[in-house]
Amino acid sequence: MPMINRSLLATFALVFTGALALIIAIWSWPADAQTASLTVSPAVARQNTTVTLSGSGFLPGETASIWITYPDYTVYGVAVVVIDEQGRFNHPYLPDFLGATFTPTGRYTYTARGWQSGREAYASLEVEIAPAPGVSAGVQLTVDKPTQAQGATFTFTGSGYRPGEPVALWLRYPNNAVADLGTQTADQRGRIGLAIASNGIPVGRYALTARGLQSDGNGIADFEVLPGDTLRPRGTAELTVGPGSSQQRSAISLRGSGFLPGEVVTIWATLPDYSTEWLGDVTAAADGSFTTELYLSEQSPVGRYAMSAYGNRSERRAVAEYTLGPGQ
Repeated sequence: MPMINRSLLATFALVFTGALALIIAIWSWPADAQTASLTVSPAVARQNTTVTLSGSGFLPGETASIWITYPDYTVYGVAVVVIDEQGRFNHPYLPDFLGATFTPTGRYTYTARGWQSGREAYASLEVEIAPAPGVSAGVQLTVDKPTQAQGATFTFTGSGYRPGEPVALWLRYPNNAVADLGTQTADQRGRIGLAIASNGIPVGRYALTARGLQSDGNGIADFEVLPGDTLRPRGTAELTVGPGSSQQRSAISLRGSGFLPGEVVTIWATLPDYSTEWLGDVTAAADGSFTTELYLSEQSPVGRYAMSAYGNRSERRAVAEYTLGPGQ
């Protein structure tokens, strides 16, 4: 049996040990580089509550972006911060950046990313419904038809307020977001009246609140919006969406046919909550067809869509379904 040179064996062991150490160092470097962390306090908060975001493990002095992912996976920027000398930051934050009085309830995810280091960290926040005053004795707020399809008008009547007092109005949506509807002045008999059109709004359960600003009298009326169709098309056309599904921050192609030559075709989307959004108008070609592209940003909610195209002269309509997934 041939003999192995001891000096060669020692050299091989040294090289192998060094290579192994290098492999371990390279393998462990990404894990060591991803050292950032993010916390939100409190982790469970009621609507309209200020929370504090605290980050650590970033590069000292670097800039970091913070953004938030809504329960429906829409994404919005929160802030750009400068990391301190300890690699940390603290940022008090009131999550009302959509302009709503109260944001939707559900689970939110904050993300912080360092511009220079590329380090990312995540923290979750659970938003619960804010406490609200109940109905006051002597105050009544009623709706004529509490359950109707989209496109209908809900008519409300209130009584029991002080004559001439201002009455604040706000509307709670099915996702518990709240919209401020302004104020109305009660008449000399302490009454108010209001009509709300349900064109294009989400389906689900709503609550209208009317509160007297002098008497503190509070009235609440619940109502429900069902899916509806306000159009009465006189014919059908064809619409295809490609691809059939994709992720946020991607473009889709809409191809329509069967419309009148040169007519204006209105395009809109029915979102996952059944609300509708106008996307624009296109002009059909000489053969009655059109092709257009639509960009779906990170602020497009995730879920099932129905894309619709409607010829304004022919009154022909085409519908195609589409699924949007969360972005990466």
